Order: sequence, then structure tokens, then C-alpha cells
Amino acid sequence: MRRSSVGSSRMPAMGKYTRRDVGSRAALAVAAASYGRIRGANDVIGIGVIGLGNISRGHLAEFTANSGSRVTAVCDIYAPRLDAGVTRTKAKGYRRFEDLLADRDVDAVIICTPDHWHAPMAIAAMDAGKDVDVEKPMSLTIDEARRMVQTAANTQRILAVDSEHMAHGIWEPARQLVAAGLLGKLLWSQTSRSRNTREPPWNYPIDEGASPDNLDWEAFLGSAPKRPFSKERFFRWRRYRDYSGGIATDLFYHHVTPLVHVLGREFPIRAVSAGGHSVVSESIMEVPDVFVIALDFPSRHTLLCSGSLQNSVELPIVVRGNEANIHFEGNHLRPGRIRLVPEEPYIDGFKERVAASGLDAMGEWLEETRPVRTTDFTVLPERRKRQTVSMLLAEPHWRMQYQEDLKARPEIGSPGAARDAYFQQVLTDRSERLSIKPSLQIEAPPTPSFRRLFLESIRTRKPAPLDGELGYRSQVAVSLGVEAHRRNKAMAFDLATEKVREL
Repeated sequence: MRRSSVGSSRMPAMGKYTRRDVGSRAALAVAAASYGRIRGANDVIGIGVIGLGNISRGHLAEFTANSGSRVTAVCDIYAPRLDAGVTRTKAKGYRRFEDLLADRDVDAVIICTPDHWHAPMAIAAMDAGKDVDVEKPMSLTIDEARRMVQTAANTQRILAVDSEHMAHGIWEPARQLVAAGLLGKLLWSQTSRSRNTREPPWNYPIDEGASPDNLDWEAFLGSAPKRPFSKERFFRWRRYRDYSGGIATDLFYHHVTPLVHVLGREFPIRAVSAGGHSVVSESIMEVPDVFVIALDFPSRHTLLCSGSLQNSVELPIVVRGNEANIHFEGNHLRPGRIRLVPEEPYIDGFKERVAASGLDAMGEWLEETRPVRTTDFTVLPERRKRQTVSMLLAEPHWRMQYQEDLKARPEIGSPGAARDAYFQQVLTDRSERLSIKPSLQIEAPPTPSFRRLFLESIRTRKPAPLDGELGYRSQVAVSLGVEAHRRNKAMAFDLATEKVREL
């Protein structure tokens, strides 16, 4: 039986290449130098797909249906998948990914392999002059993600991390609201991703006919630790630490990334985590089925991401500031709208502040009428009266009003019946004003698919919605959380050295 392979010999660890590897990379670089060019609007882009498992199906369908692209080559280490891919696409089939990268009909490469192969293949592809769209997560480790970004810069190749969520148009208006300072000081945000099934997570079917005769096990392992041949590990690799970060890298990456973008594209600098094996034993799945990550950023903002593979209830997506909040509403994967909602002390004048930014044109104003709350100021203890007055005068509208009234009525400046009556009226007026709470609602604009946007990036040489730089920051976020859980320590990311350390 034919052996299918993405590499006839095991790929060395990142940064440790043999003489043969260096020669191979040098040959690819020479080929790339004569190959790379900007594609025009009418050029058909040749697509090579590496890895023909479940996640490749969407790529094959869309790139085949798009008149501006054509699947020219496919590659897989498992012979039945490779045969099926060639039959479906009529493309050339390769057992070694290096051979696909040498194909001059391939302009861009889609990498749909287990996570531990993302970086080696992406780096080799960019060295070969190919643009790259790598499935999420960007890589298995933070060091690998950094090297991918460096290679993209050195080779001037497009590097995209495929997450359909980042193509969604709702994130850009949210980013603009934050950048305009309309939330005040950013405090903390939350997002999540959860699933629930009766069977253990990632319980993908196992082909009984798979064997070392038709599945290149050494090519699957690559730089991962040596293991005996295992169909369980090959078909259900997301359960194992050697190849995956579990729910954090497979699912959280989708949901952390948009918020990292919305909040200013910072690197996280600290992570703590919680969770573990609540339902599924570690003997079945090495990665946890409940996981929570809390991330701190240099701007003193905290991001919480949580989820479970055994319960489907998720947290709403919310970005919180001291003056206003952004609520994401609708489908948790692709929110249909956002609402910018002021915090109570900042309701007064909120619409005017948003209008001054010019961003109110993106949406429409809604008003929520709430019951009028009244407080009997006159019966409060003196200490409470002083606290209430201090709270009122901290708000600009009432402070200015008081300063004007004090000129005409000096008696309200001293304790007594006149002052009590004055602030009783202020409390009543304030309660009536706050009974109408405005919010700016913005609907999600129409959104092209991530794959369509990737093709556009190839033609224009402009970054994809989830480019390598953003992908790197998100990889730091999820991987820092994974390390915190595995080590049972708080973990830090040093911005100067871009290295991870325990706290």
C-alpha cells in the first residue's frame, strides 16, 4: 500500500536544522526570490492545502467555488485522505509538504494540520515564497509564533491566522468606540466558549483501516515526543498535550482574539488559570474539560475567558470601562449588534460626548425608561448627608448648578433646613434625569468570509483581519494561560525579551 507523507523524515525541532534542512531551505529561498510577485485583480490564485481532515472541507469548497482562486495541490500523510482530496479537487497530490511548496503553481498555502505542525510548515512556506493562511491557533508555542512573525517580515509574505470570527464586521466599530475613549478607563472584559456532548470531547471517528502502511506516523509526530503508533492520537489529537493546548488553543483563540483587537492589540503580561478534569478523566483526555484564564495587560485591563467542554452555557461578551460598557448581543460566535451603555454616574451628558466623537453616526440611539428612585435626604444622618452631597457635587452638571445657586442663595452652603430642601430637590431632579438611560446600538455590517479576505490580502499585500502580529498576541494570551494551568503558577510575559517566566 502507498505511504502518504508530509515529510519522509521527521521535522527537526524549531531552530535546529540539519545540513540537509539548511540546504532545502536555501533552495526554497532561491526559488522564492524568482517567484514572488504581486497578483493582479484578474489573476487566478493557486491554492495548496496541507492537511485534508475535517477542517479542510470549508477551505476546499470555498477556494474551488471562488472564480479568483483554484486548488492546484493538496497534501496529506494519510493515504485515504490524500486520495479523496485529489479525487474531489482534481489537483496534484503530494505526500510530502516540501514537494507541495516546490510547486510553482501554488501561490498560497492553507495549513490545516495539528497545531504542532503549524509553525514549521508556515515558516517553510513563507521561505518558499508562498503566502500563508494557517488554521487557528497560530502555533503550539509562543516561541513558534514569534518566529512565524519574523519570517513573514523577512520574506514579505502575507501571514494570516484563519479564524472566521475575526472577519466579522462588528469588531471594528467596537474598536473605534474604545479608541475614542468613550468607555473611560478600561477595567475588565469577559468572553467564553463552551460545548457539551454525551461522549468525551473531540470524539472523532477512527478509521479502522489506518495503519503504518497508509499513515506516515513519523511525519505526524514531527518535532513532538516519540510515541508508538496510535490511531487514537492521530484522529483525536486535540486531546493530547503533545499536539494541542485543548479548549484554550482550539476554541478560546477564536474569542480572545477579537477582544485583544478591540482593546488595542496589547500583549498580555500576566496570566492565572483554573479548571481541570471535572467529567472526563485524564486517561481519556490529557487537556482539561473546564478551563478559566484571567489575563492582565499593560494598560491595567483584565480579560477573563472561560469555558467548558461539558456544559454549553456561556458568559455574555462584555467590555467594561468606568464610564460605559460595550455589550455584544446575538449569536455568541458572530454577535449581530453591540450596545454602548453608560454607567449611571456618567449618563448625564453621555449622548453629547458620543456625538462629539462623531461615532454616533454608526448606529441609533435607544432609550430605556426606568422607575424614578427617590431618597428622603432630610432624614439622613449627617454623615450620610455629607457623603450624598459629595457624590452629587462630583458630577459636573450638579456641581455647576450648585455653584450658580450658591451665589443667589448663600444659606444652602451651610447645614440646615434650606440646605436639606435644596439637596432633596437635586436628588429628585437627578433621579428623574437618570430614569431615561440612553444606549447606542450598532448593527453588524455585511461581512465577507475570512477566506475571501485572505485572497484580497494576497492581491493588495495588505494585512488580513487576523494577521501574524495580532495572531502572535493572541497566541501569547492562550499559551500563557495553558502554561499557568500546567505549572500551577502565575505566568508572566516579558515585553522586552518576549519570553515567559513564572511569577
